[in-house]
Amino acid sequence: MEQMIFNAVCAVGFPIVVTLYLLTSFKESMDKFTDKLGEFIQELNRCEK
Repeated sequence: MEQMIFNAVCAVGFPIVVTLYLLTSFKESMDKFTDKLGEFIQELNRCEK
């Protein structure tokens, strides 16, 4: 694993590797947020009826 990360840093550069890691982590967080927001909106719609 460490060798793979080292090879990626050597090949494309440290800023690009960090950016890809952060984008991947951010996407997972946004997916969870979107799911929870959808559930919340559905609950609000049920309460209004």
